[in-house]
Amino acid sequence: MRCIQLASYRCRLSSLLLLLVTVLSVGCQTGGKRPFASTQSPATTLSDGLSPEEAAGNATQLEVVQVAFDEPIVRQAEPVEGTVAPEPLQIQPALSLPDLDGVLPVAAESLSLEQLEASALAGHPALRQARAQVDSRRGQYVQAGLPFNPVLQYQSEEIGNEGASGLHSLRVNQQFVTANKLGIAQQVQAHEVQKQQAQLRAAELRVLTRIRMAFAAAAVSQRRTELTDQIVELAETSLRSVQSLVDAKEASNVSLLQAKVELDQARVNAENAATQLQADRRALAAAAGMPELPPADLAIDRGETLEEAPWELLLSELEASSPELAQAGSELERARWALQLACAQVTPNITGQFGVGVDAATDDTYAIVGVSVPLPIRNRNQGNIQTARADIAAASAAIDQTRLSLDGRLADAVGRYQTARQRYEQLVSRIVPNAEETYRLSQQAFAAGESDFLQLLTVQRTLFSTRLSVLDAFGQAKQALAEIEGLLVTLQP
Repeated sequence: MRCIQLASYRCRLSSLLLLLVTVLSVGCQTGGKRPFASTQSPATTLSDGLSPEEAAGNATQLEVVQVAFDEPIVRQAEPVEGTVAPEPLQIQPALSLPDLDGVLPVAAESLSLEQLEASALAGHPALRQARAQVDSRRGQYVQAGLPFNPVLQYQSEEIGNEGASGLHSLRVNQQFVTANKLGIAQQVQAHEVQKQQAQLRAAELRVLTRIRMAFAAAAVSQRRTELTDQIVELAETSLRSVQSLVDAKEASNVSLLQAKVELDQARVNAENAATQLQADRRALAAAAGMPELPPADLAIDRGETLEEAPWELLLSELEASSPELAQAGSELERARWALQLACAQVTPNITGQFGVGVDAATDDTYAIVGVSVPLPIRNRNQGNIQTARADIAAASAAIDQTRLSLDGRLADAVGRYQTARQRYEQLVSRIVPNAEETYRLSQQAFAAGESDFLQLLTVQRTLFSTRLSVLDAFGQAKQALAEIEGLLVTLQP
């Protein structure tokens, strides 16, 4: 008889368990609502495929929606008394990486700066790392909005009391999050994602700046190699001319020895220039995230000029587009939402309990209902609220500090660019033409026997020295310009 009763209890408990599992499974169904859109400006809003009209309509909804496990949860936060409620932010889906095939040709007549930039943006390790960190933050954003799982509990009591099988029950405990803490916590993580996206943009600019600076250095080395090769050819021609004059008894052996020394020196300079070019090409390959460059010369625009750099325009563009300022602004918004969360955490969560049980002694079925709420008497989250307020003050000061740092770096970069530009223009417009004219007249005087070889050699050295100075000034200007175009991101990671 007892065996029959136990079998009946097990059957009834199995039915209750099946009922509870069915109830729990309903909570996994997907709702048809979409999270509301952000009210941020277009420069910082992260779209999720909604039109502006749909986003504006969803922004006014205050419903609690049921979502699947893979769908982000966004709830509108309620303002905390005494604080300014920040605007909610929506996170867009992760972007796929571009295809590397076809970005850089295997064999090409010349290698342009645009090709190297496209290759680096597609697959540079630093950018892959930064994109992965953005995706990691997206996961934290999704996780922050997920509610607590229900807890299923089986409990037996009074087993063996007066020979009875006791009380057997199945219970479900569920913690309900109050004060919209999940939505606020998700907004904290949303601005963390925005910070990480600003860091990704800074990483992109950092890579591009390094490529542009390395390309400028390699281009100058390539031009210097061409120029030193020309000097070698000219020194060889001069040696043959002096040898002819010595054979004709019209020049001394001193001039011949000097011509040989000049040729040897020119060859050493040419070898040094070629070595430096190889080193600069390796540095350019490393900056572009490549093991080595394709065997092609760099595409150099020989007619490129250096434009004026107006300070006011550069400063306004920098303050509008700097990822450093964007990151500092996102940190301020994150701190404000963190204060919202700290204030909301004063309101305790509610834990509810529901269950059914069977009394083996009387064969009665009974229900279990319970509610528990922590009492915020001693701990009202005072420390975290104080920390959040201090973080807001620190983030606000960090924005001012970042702006001052950018102003200082811009002043330094513009000063170096303007100095190199002025030097370049003076060399191109006056000094080089005068040196070329002096060399032409010295050649005529030497051919007519009116001057000796040493005087011609001095003029020749001056001409090629000024041409090398033009390359140096142009390279320095391009280096400073690369920093300005890269929005003065810190070059060190």
